[in-house]
Amino acid sequence: MKSHRFIALGLLSFLSLSCVKTGPARQLSFESQSVEISGFSDRQQAQIESTLVALKSLKKELLKINGRRYRRLSRFETLFGFPFDGPLLSDWVLSRIPKISYQNTWTVAINQNKGTLFIGDAFFEDLTELERLYLLIHEARHSDDDGHEHVACPEGFPFVSAAQPDQDLVGERACDKDDQGAYAYQATFLFELFAYEIFDQREVGLVYNSSISRILK
Repeated sequence: MKSHRFIALGLLSFLSLSCVKTGPARQLSFESQSVEISGFSDRQQAQIESTLVALKSLKKELLKINGRRYRRLSRFETLFGFPFDGPLLSDWVLSRIPKISYQNTWTVAINQNKGTLFIGDAFFEDLTELERLYLLIHEARHSDDDGHEHVACPEGFPFVSAAQPDQDLVGERACDKDDQGAYAYQATFLFELFAYEIFDQREVGLVYNSSISRILK
């Protein structure tokens, strides 16, 4: 089973932009929303389109956890304002990320100017479909309000990464100050995947716990 390799999202989102490759823009339309992508190879463009199609295709069927626990822990409708539904999620993301551009650095993704999502080679080469999906949710939230920037993780922060055992997040801007930021939306999305066993439930559960631990209440 793959570990949470996308664990440094909070750190990556604050890297400076550099080496941005420009190229002909292409418009991808998904019924009521569209996204402009530029600077990517044909293979990369196909991967972006595949990821957006996968997001739109998400649907819940049978609940796989105890109903009482689900009602206690689910915050999806509270945060997103609609029931868990792939087409609605796709609209929600694309309304906040109208442009996706290529950034050829080790950065996975960065939404630094509230609207254009810059993604690098690692998005295509190192991430699973699950990781690409919750990345979109996380980065889309950074387009709301004041951007919901991350804050420094506090002294003694007990987080450990199985994928990056030498990583210490103490003092790094890789946490959220409240339960309204990008990690909250990421965790809320992951909880629905866990509860309805969309993707491997064990892997999703581990990533959910990792995500929610970044929220400082």
